[in-house]
Amino acid sequence: MTNQPLISFIIPVFNEEKNLGPTLRQLKKLDWLDKEIIVADGGSTDNTVKIAQELADKVYVRQPGEKNKTIAENRNKGASLATGRYLFFMDCGVVIGRLDQFTRAVLTVLEGDAKTVGLTVEIRFFPEEETNVDRFNLWMINKGIKGLNKIRMGTAMGWVQVVRRESFLTIKGYNENLITSEDQDLFLRLSRIGRTQVLKNFVAYGTPIRYRKEGWPKMIFIWFMNLLWYALFRKSYSKEWKKVD
Repeated sequence: MTNQPLISFIIPVFNEEKNLGPTLRQLKKLDWLDKEIIVADGGSTDNTVKIAQELADKVYVRQPGEKNKTIAENRNKGASLATGRYLFFMDCGVVIGRLDQFTRAVLTVLEGDAKTVGLTVEIRFFPEEETNVDRFNLWMINKGIKGLNKIRMGTAMGWVQVVRRESFLTIKGYNENLITSEDQDLFLRLSRIGRTQVLKNFVAYGTPIRYRKEGWPKMIFIWFMNLLWYALFRKSYSKEWKKVD
């Protein structure tokens, strides 16, 4: 590994002992890549930190009494340990289809176009868990994300966000005061200093568990209210965003 890795993978976690191992192992398989893997823990009470220390290169561990303010703060804590040229934020449990090819495509774009400052990917639920209703709603979400990035109103889901480190530092990272919409806010601010885009022909897969427990109507309402509150007040409508198991 050189003094400056090419990519810093940053995974924010809280009580993720079930998903963290598989998430980190898929990244470690990229043995051709000059990289570092960073886990930022939000105060886990299970074996998350132990697993992270076994498999990751760097781990941010909360000190006794140190509270986790928001997931935005946790992502920033991970970024504070990063030395890579590009910061690759990824939610625990997410699986990127054709990860090897996706990573190479990310590098091709960022190395070849200095104006591009942020990249993301289409999102889907795991095929075996995805329903027709899911497919339609996710198609609408992905369509909206692609469209907004094309008109320089950057947005992205936090599942996968790849950012130039220098650009991340320029905009001072994630807004730690936002309980939700911090991922969309990051890309919106990035789009003011450069280009953000959704890489074509790649998909990140995740669990639908929150959507099963809350239901699509409630989730769409919460999204709408958070977007409205953000647009009007630069604040989150949601007062908390609990982990769903």
